[in-house]
Amino acid sequence: MPEGRYAVSDGEGSVVGSEGFRCAPGPMGWRYFSEVDIADPAPHHETIDIAVDATWRIARLRIDTGSHDILLEPQGDALTGYRDREPIEIPYGPDLHLDYFTPATNAITCRRLGATTDIDVVYLAPVTLEPERVRQRYVRHGEEVVETPVGRFGATRWTFVALESGWTADLWVAGDTVVRYETLFELERYEPGASGPRLV
Repeated sequence: MPEGRYAVSDGEGSVVGSEGFRCAPGPMGWRYFSEVDIADPAPHHETIDIAVDATWRIARLRIDTGSHDILLEPQGDALTGYRDREPIEIPYGPDLHLDYFTPATNAITCRRLGATTDIDVVYLAPVTLEPERVRQRYVRHGEEVVETPVGRFGATRWTFVALESGWTADLWVAGDTVVRYETLFELERYEPGASGPRLV
């Protein structure tokens, strides 16, 4: 079970929090659980719990930000569940992706994509968890060795692009773990366990 901690930044180089995580293959396919302490937009604690099936599609997602919480599962052509204990239904389908401010959702998307692709995404806004439909692009560059504060990994480099705003950053995925994500997440502690990617 890989486990570790990211330093979380604001996209401009200032560290605003941390995300401690563990992830592992599970009965559905793969599961990621993290505890987040972050000061943006105000100091708060978050819990993130994501499970995917064997094809790396969302099977269940639960996020609690203290002031808001959401539980979603795919049912037919929708994500259904509860937001702040009120029923919610979001149009969804097998070609859509789900995104939140955690490297886990980027890792899941990269595992599903085999090449450079523009995708439709249900994006959950930080803290409020309000859903919106957005377009994103993932550009796959190929395999390379990447330096991180915890050591060197063999990883796949991708470029993420938010198509509406033009915001972009490079990220590197080794196995089921984002090991480097420029300007947002820096891996500052890591243990591979039995199933995680190893240092090279």
